[in-house]
Amino acid sequence: MELPLEALAALPESDFAELADYVEGRGIRVAACNRMLPDDLPVTGPSVSATALHGYLNHAFARARRLGVKLIALDGAASRDVPQDGDFPFAWRQLGNFLRLCQGHAKEAGITVALEPLRKADCSLMNLVSEATLIAGLLQLDNIAVAANWGSMAMASEPLSALRRAAPLLRHVRVENALTRALPRPGDGEDYARLMQTLSDIGYVGGVTLSGRITERFPEDAARGLEHIRSLIEN
Repeated sequence: MELPLEALAALPESDFAELADYVEGRGIRVAACNRMLPDDLPVTGPSVSATALHGYLNHAFARARRLGVKLIALDGAASRDVPQDGDFPFAWRQLGNFLRLCQGHAKEAGITVALEPLRKADCSLMNLVSEATLIAGLLQLDNIAVAANWGSMAMASEPLSALRRAAPLLRHVRVENALTRALPRPGDGEDYARLMQTLSDIGYVGGVTLSGRITERFPEDAARGLEHIRSLIEN
């Protein structure tokens, strides 16, 4: 499963210990985390605090390691959003500085941080897989990689060839219905088979996460979506 890191980090120690024991006792594999940063801990803008970021990452990554997490997606919109009249070149430099800071914590915890592009409607900075690939490639940090979100790619009309170019750095893929942001399912209008074929063609061995809005039918919809995507991977 994939859990939100910010929520794990915010748990009281006794609650987290109970969760960790439950996960271990049930044999649940927490393969990845999302929501790496809380909204009130920015990595761009005038309020960035290296001290606060160091403290949070040290605490949060230790908890992630306790659960056996190997990958964390940097997907929070608020923490890196830039106002439309903001200094975007400076914001990109700030993001690079944060990733250098993050590298030390990720290496110590044995975790890979994957940069996930977000929709322009949600966040103004880093909206394309090609942008995430560029900054990760330029920085050349061992524990910094790239994630791709099928819904974000579709809404930005980014071609699947971006995944081929990102292949050496691609470690995580999130799948959702682009228009409804619902869990994937057969016949929902999305060509998931083409996505899975592309991943197969590039020799992708990272994780694939199903993402979608939470509804009262979430367990049934998740099981059906998982079965569908697994069938495409196996075929």
